[in-house]
Amino acid sequence: MKVEDAQSQEESFLKGAILLSMAAIIAKLLSAAYRIPYQNLAGDLGFYVYQQIYPFYGLVVTLAMYGFPVVISRQMTEYRSRGQEEKGKQFLAISLFSLSLFSVCTTLFMFFGAPWLAQLMGDSHLTEPIRAISFVFLLLPLISVGRGITQSEQNMVPTALSQVSEQFIRVIGILLFAFLLIQLGYGPYGAGIGAAFGSLAGSFVAGIILLLSIRKVKVRTYFTAKRMTSYQFFSYTFRFFKQSLFICMGALTFIWFQFVDVFSMIPLLNQYGLSSNEAFYIKALYDRGQPILQMGTIITTTFALALVPLLTNARMLKEHSRVRFYQGLTWRLTILIAGAATIGLWVIIEPLNAMLFMDRAGSEVIKIYMLSVFVGAIYMTGAAILQGHGYVHIPAIAVFVGVGAKLSFNLLLIPIYGSSGAAWSTVLALVVMACSVLYGIYKLNNGFLGRLRPYRWLFLSLVTMLVATSVWQSFLSTKLEPTRIHDTILTLTTVTIGIITMVLMIWILPIFNAKEWSAIPVLNKWNVKNKK
Repeated sequence: MKVEDAQSQEESFLKGAILLSMAAIIAKLLSAAYRIPYQNLAGDLGFYVYQQIYPFYGLVVTLAMYGFPVVISRQMTEYRSRGQEEKGKQFLAISLFSLSLFSVCTTLFMFFGAPWLAQLMGDSHLTEPIRAISFVFLLLPLISVGRGITQSEQNMVPTALSQVSEQFIRVIGILLFAFLLIQLGYGPYGAGIGAAFGSLAGSFVAGIILLLSIRKVKVRTYFTAKRMTSYQFFSYTFRFFKQSLFICMGALTFIWFQFVDVFSMIPLLNQYGLSSNEAFYIKALYDRGQPILQMGTIITTTFALALVPLLTNARMLKEHSRVRFYQGLTWRLTILIAGAATIGLWVIIEPLNAMLFMDRAGSEVIKIYMLSVFVGAIYMTGAAILQGHGYVHIPAIAVFVGVGAKLSFNLLLIPIYGSSGAAWSTVLALVVMACSVLYGIYKLNNGFLGRLRPYRWLFLSLVTMLVATSVWQSFLSTKLEPTRIHDTILTLTTVTIGIITMVLMIWILPIFNAKEWSAIPVLNKWNVKNKK
């Protein structure tokens, strides 16, 4: 009976993990996609305003999704398994109190310090949008603790439902409030305030869902902890925040990069020789790459990172040959998908820019920015592999180094090359991070790419795709005028040509052997079906 219970618990955990992964992907796609209609609605200046305040919200979402709930859930589960219910209650009480203290202090700092933050960003008109987004921090304790409690009870549904609902309501709220405030004559900065209210509405709905969920697990019983000394409280709190930040450091990578751009780009573009209004417009064009990069990263890493748990399981069972097998396969999938996505975006970025954002302005800068898709995928895959081997500190160190590199490259390149310098600084910082994790893997096990022979077929398929899409785009461009409708046709047909080319190359060339096909269930079914 105990064995059956253990198996049932494990199956429930796996289903919950899959549910959370699906919810996270849906939430990320919604978070990336809505920025396109927002830019179409609020214009480039309105998009610039929103991108200046977004990193504050992104920080809250990431901490409330990947950081605090994971630590709370893990610690509560650990205390419960040891029969230390009193310590569990104490830990949860401290977590709620410290998060409440953090959220209130952060909100007060942002609200009253908004003029100073706006001045630091180089735009004093951002004061009110910053004040509006500051209130999102007030819901951080409820969302984090609610998700932590329900996850510790092996109930992943409230977390998944709150994630998807939060993003869905947020998207509707942002677009609706921005539209109303623009119609009322408040302009692009008013649209930014509306976007902040929309984000607040999404977080409020998530909080309500979690509040209703934790009522069922008698949450009041968790908060009957004994008193402790000030030293014990600060020790618990420090450890709690350190673990939370450490866990979600990788997920915060692009948020940290955006913070660097938010506080450095406008002043540095002024040094480049642009007026404030010109700098705002150029920053908006540069920010067009953000949703494209976000969607590209999600697509490129989804399949490859699905193999990492298998690698982790093989390592725990000390099956070294399987570890090398899954590691090599993960790298090939990453290079194949990320390479294809980067090449495709590089080829179609001008018509894609017009299709999504109404015109082709800023395409050259976004082209440089899109190299981040490939380099970022290499870093994230390498970080996941290291974590699978138990070396979680190396990716975290790589993020610290990468953020420092991003700031340094911004200071060096933007005054000379403008927004192109900002794009190159992102790419180069990610190169530094990727090299850091690759070196870590190399030191871990000499030779980490697996079988080298298939890579020549892999690169051949990518070159073939580059040639096919470039030829098609060049041909069709001569037949169509550069209007938004024609750019949409050009983009979609070029993407179709790219997908068909890659599918044929994967089918014809021996990039994967039979054993590797069987390790990727979806591709295996497709391969068997098409080779009958």
